[in-house]
Amino acid sequence: MVKMQNNWLQYNLLRVSRVHFGFVLAYAASIVAFDSWNLIPPEGLAQRWTLAALLLIITTACWYLAQVRIKHVSYYQALAWLLIIADVMVAGFTVYAERGMASRAVALFAIPIVIAATLMSRSALFATAFLSTAVYSLAAVRYFAAFPSEGYKVELYGVIAFYSACFFILAAFLNIIRRQSSKPSS
Repeated sequence: MVKMQNNWLQYNLLRVSRVHFGFVLAYAASIVAFDSWNLIPPEGLAQRWTLAALLLIITTACWYLAQVRIKHVSYYQALAWLLIIADVMVAGFTVYAERGMASRAVALFAIPIVIAATLMSRSALFATAFLSTAVYSLAAVRYFAAFPSEGYKVELYGVIAFYSACFFILAAFLNIIRRQSSKPSS
C-alpha cells in the first residue's frame, strides 16, 4: 500500500512540476508585458525577475528530485510543500506589488490550493487555505498600512474576509473531488 502511494504521489508530483513550468513561463510573460508598457518601476521589475528566477529554480529542483525513487511518502510530500509555499509567497508578493486589496493577483492563491489537492490529504488542502489566508491578509494589510489613502478600512477587511472564504470554499470543493476519486469505481 505504501509503495503504491509512493508511486502515485511521485507520478502526480512530476505532473504538477511539469505544469508548474508553464506557470513560471506565464509569470515571466506577465512581467515582460507589464514592463513593455512601463507599468513596473525599475525596483519592482528587479524584484519580480528575482522572484521568477527563484520560482524557476524551485520548480526545476522539485521536478528533478521527484524523479528519484524514494521509499518514504514524506519525501514527495515535502517536495509538494516546497512548491506550495513558494507559490503562496509568489502570490503574496504579487498582491502587495499590485496594490494590495485592489490586486487581481489574488487568483494566484488558487494554484497552491490545487497543488495541495494532489497530496490527497484533507489536512494539506485546508492547511494551504489557512496559509493562503494568512499571506493574503498580511500582503493586503501591509499595503494598506503603507498607502492608507487607497481605500477604506472596512473595504480592506471585507475584501480579506471574502477572499479568505473563497480559499476555503475552493479547498472544500477540491476535498469533495479528492474523496470521490479515492473511492473504488463501481
